[in-house]
Amino acid sequence: MPRSAAPVLGMLSMLCMLCALPAPAHAATWTKAGSTKDSRVYIDKASIRKDDGGRRAWTLESFGKPQTAPDGKQYLSVKALHLYDCTERSVTLQSQTFFPEAMAKGEAVGTYKFEAFDAEQVAAGSRYDAAMNAVCGKKKAAMAPAAKTAP
Repeated sequence: MPRSAAPVLGMLSMLCMLCALPAPAHAATWTKAGSTKDSRVYIDKASIRKDDGGRRAWTLESFGKPQTAPDGKQYLSVKALHLYDCTERSVTLQSQTFFPEAMAKGEAVGTYKFEAFDAEQVAAGSRYDAAMNAVCGKKKAAMAPAAKTAP
C-alpha cells in the first residue's frame, strides 16, 4: 500500500466506527394537553407529522396510581403513537410503550404495536381533546361532531 493511502484509510476506519455508534435518542419535550383526576396527558409537538390518513403524534399519559398493562405488568405512564383524523375528529392507536415510573421514566415494561385498531371519536372536553387541538389546530378539530368517544 502506498504511504499516502495510510492516512486516508485511517480516517475511513474512524468514520466507519463513528457511524456504528448508536444515534442519540430523540428527547421529547412534553407539553401538557389535558388531565383528569387520575392522569395527565402530554403531547410532543415536535413529533407531529402529516400522513396520508391524517397526522401522527406521540402522547404521554402519566398516572397517579399504578395501572395494569395487557400482559399484567404494572406501570405509571404510557407513551402512545396516535393517528389523528382532523376531519372526522377521531384518533387511532398505533403503538404503546409502558413505563414503571411517571413521565416515561425507568426501563420500559412493555411495547405493543397495532396493525389494525379502530378509530375512536374524541369528545369535546375529554383529556385527549387538547391533544387533538394541538395536532389539528383548534378550528379543524372543533368542526366535526363527536359520536363514539375516546377517553
